[in-house]
Amino acid sequence: MLPEHHRQSASLRARLILPAGLVLLVTFVGTLGYAWLGREQGATVLDALFMTVITITTIGYGEVIRLDAAGRIFTMGVAITGIGSLFYTLTVIMDNLVGSRLLDPFGEKKMQREVQKLKEHIIIAGLGRVGKQAAAELEEAKVPFIIVDPRPEVHGYAVQRNYLSIQGDASDDAVLEQAGICRAKGLIVTSGDDANNLYIVLSARVLRPDLFIVSRAVDESSVSKLIRAGANRAISPYAIGGRRLAHLILSPAVVDFFDTVIRKGEESINLEGIEVRAGAQAVGHSLAGLQLREKTGASVLVVMRGNRVLPNPEPELVLHPGDRLLALGTVEQLDRLEALVGE
Repeated sequence: MLPEHHRQSASLRARLILPAGLVLLVTFVGTLGYAWLGREQGATVLDALFMTVITITTIGYGEVIRLDAAGRIFTMGVAITGIGSLFYTLTVIMDNLVGSRLLDPFGEKKMQREVQKLKEHIIIAGLGRVGKQAAAELEEAKVPFIIVDPRPEVHGYAVQRNYLSIQGDASDDAVLEQAGICRAKGLIVTSGDDANNLYIVLSARVLRPDLFIVSRAVDESSVSKLIRAGANRAISPYAIGGRRLAHLILSPAVVDFFDTVIRKGEESINLEGIEVRAGAQAVGHSLAGLQLREKTGASVLVVMRGNRVLPNPEPELVLHPGDRLLALGTVEQLDRLEALVGE
């Protein structure tokens, strides 16, 4: 069975055969007729075509071929049939456009096709103030994402911002599957209710045991519960905001530096975590032997191994699968480093 948009295109083509054919036929006959009427005036084929077009479109420029009584009668025939067929064609096209918009006012079918193409994307469950900020950051970083929220006004907001979105409850397995959770890279849970966040985290963890899940905690006491439910990270925006305010007083230069380097995009310098994957060529080699600085230009600041944090790692440190490197460099330098240790 053909997809819906293919069926609509085929239907439009079928409906346009008759009116478009009439327009072409009238144009052809009119051009021949005016060429014959203007044969003694030295009229060219272009003159004849011009006369036909201005008659059909009712533009009404001056005649380039002088018409006698027979020519005027011919012109009236061209005008009646040509204008009728042209407006019939435009009516069919407008009817198709208006019908498509009425049946699909928010472009749902197009959005569904785009969602089906998503891979390695982020799912944002809930688009409140925290979710909007997360969406803005992902958009700036050019990371594909989709929003899942049950509120109609949120869906309308997402459409206005050209965000991919699904109107539904993210705690529903069917909705998460529709959002492509099996192909997703991560899930950000940002609803304003901790109980709802727990349900979403549980549902997502059952569907994707390996998915990286970050959840908002409205109450600080809910952080541990969300972690036990399956979230990899759970944070309280209020607690983070308070710590950030304190750090801005205590160490403003440090905060400004991290604000710059952790922001993805076109910044000249970035800070990124890169995992050493099993089977990568870097596994079993020391940092000195890999010559990461010389080959990539990026600087490895920290190696995180399990729960251990190894700052300013020694050159003799041998990399193991699962190690995470916190590296500093430009986008190109970090890409080279990831290609060397992450593949």
